[in-house]
Amino acid sequence: MTRTLPFIPKQIPKQIKAEPGKLPKLSIIVTAKDEQETIESGLQSLIEQDYPEFEIIVINDRSADKTGEIINHFAEQHQQIKTVHIDHLPELWLGKVNALNQGVAQATGDWLLFTDADVHHHKTLWQRAIAYSIEKNYDHLALMPSVPLPGILLQATMKAFAFLFLSSAKVEQIENPKSNAAIGIGAFNLVRHDAFKQTPGFEWLRMEVGDDYGIGIMLKQNGFRIGFATAFYDLQVEWYKNIPDMIRGLDKNIMAPGTHFSRSKLIISPILFAAILLAPFLSLVSINPPYYLFGISVFITTSLVSTYIGKNKQENISIWLLSPLGFLIIGYTFTRACLLCLLRDGIIWRGTYYPRALLKKYQRVKL
Repeated sequence: MTRTLPFIPKQIPKQIKAEPGKLPKLSIIVTAKDEQETIESGLQSLIEQDYPEFEIIVINDRSADKTGEIINHFAEQHQQIKTVHIDHLPELWLGKVNALNQGVAQATGDWLLFTDADVHHHKTLWQRAIAYSIEKNYDHLALMPSVPLPGILLQATMKAFAFLFLSSAKVEQIENPKSNAAIGIGAFNLVRHDAFKQTPGFEWLRMEVGDDYGIGIMLKQNGFRIGFATAFYDLQVEWYKNIPDMIRGLDKNIMAPGTHFSRSKLIISPILFAAILLAPFLSLVSINPPYYLFGISVFITTSLVSTYIGKNKQENISIWLLSPLGFLIIGYTFTRACLLCLLRDGIIWRGTYYPRALLKKYQRVKL
């Protein structure tokens, strides 16, 4: 934990001088599948942005609910919105990646913003993000959103998930051109269009379940500069309503970067993960004093660190104190995802089955 905490990125500046007339045109690319409950409020937050020139390209990816109707209604009311309706998935493409690819084909902006249908943006965020990227000479900027969640335990689980995510991303090395560390955030991936054109594009990511992360990797590998910041006060994502929803929602990709869809790693990784997570808990019931003292020291240290973080971030301390339970839930989610992938010999995402052999062959995000 001590390695990661100092390198949590700073908040994107609240005030950046930007002359509206000199800001480049921005293309926002949003994909949606069966999101009738969130698409309306999400699009409303996009259309209310204080940005001089932008277009919103909304791709309806084979929705079976009223998502397409809602998108069409918004397009009729707002000329900035372009719609793309997909009713057929090409062979050897993931649904979301194919939808993103279709969106890029329609984009005319100097910058591309990839975001999701359930994300809410502060009305000045785009101006500040573009100005910040130009000031820092970034070709790609990923922003980490806030995730309002009901219930303390679900919030604690999100803290554990974020910690593991930031640790694996090696965030302190992201801006180092000599490092292969990269990152991407589905809620906000801002990319200079000319830079994106010089990469293999979504054709390279056609079967990648971590497409948002893959965008950062692809740009970094092609020599472009990427940046990372938090936007906790400017960007909100409607994640999951409860822990069961989260567990089911993550079973398609939480195991992918670490196991590489390898059968042996899908078996071994949960065992190793469980051993590491459970060790402090199991040591508490040991009759051997050294092991017992190890467990006590772990929980005392965790409590002190959690209290410090909670006070420093002005957050509910109990959320951080429950983070060990959050790690256990993430461990269970990871194990379940590995077992399901083995049993299905693949994954199911957006109602489509994808075989493990193809996912392994085309995987780009490997941690």
